[in-house]
Formats: sequence, C-alpha cells, structure tokens
Amino acid sequence: MQFTISFTLMSILLAGGIAIAQSPSAPKDDIKPLKYVPKFSELFHNADQDGDGALTRTEAGEANMGRTVEYFNYIDTNQDGKVTLDEMRALIRNRITS
Repeated sequence: MQFTISFTLMSILLAGGIAIAQSPSAPKDDIKPLKYVPKFSELFHNADQDGDGALTRTEAGEANMGRTVEYFNYIDTNQDGKVTLDEMRALIRNRITS
C-alpha cells in the first residue's frame, strides 16, 4: 500500500515536471491579448457617456463595472480621477506577465 502511494506521488511529480519543462514560455512581448479584451473595450466605450475616452468612477458605476469601481484608485495610475483604456490595458498586461 505504501509503495503504491509513493509510486503514485512520484509519477504525478514526474509528469508535472515534464509538462512544465515542455510548455513553451512566450516572451513577454509576444503574449497575445486575452479573448475578452475586445469585449471589454466595447463595454468601456459604451460606459464612456461623455465620449472623452476615459471613465469616471460614476460612469463605471452606472455601467455596472463593479471591479473597476472597487479598484478605481489602483487602476487610475496618474490619479487624475479618470481611468483610460490605456491604464486598463497596462493593468491587464502587468497581470498577464507577472
């Protein structure tokens, strides 16, 4: 019984190591955008009521963008009270490459 458990654990660890060793790691510049990014861009533009290319906390809230409202100050890197699509893309890019 103990041999079976040990053998199973070793097999899992070995298989995991092989899978990691064979998985290609793309350079950070070659990372493709996530499939939901275009959909988010559309949501962003629909939420931008005044058409200035940025969202205020109020605009994000009215568009039911809960996470954007919750993390607004974190996303708004230049602290101008508005979140731009570039700031959102930078956040997503940093999350993907970290």
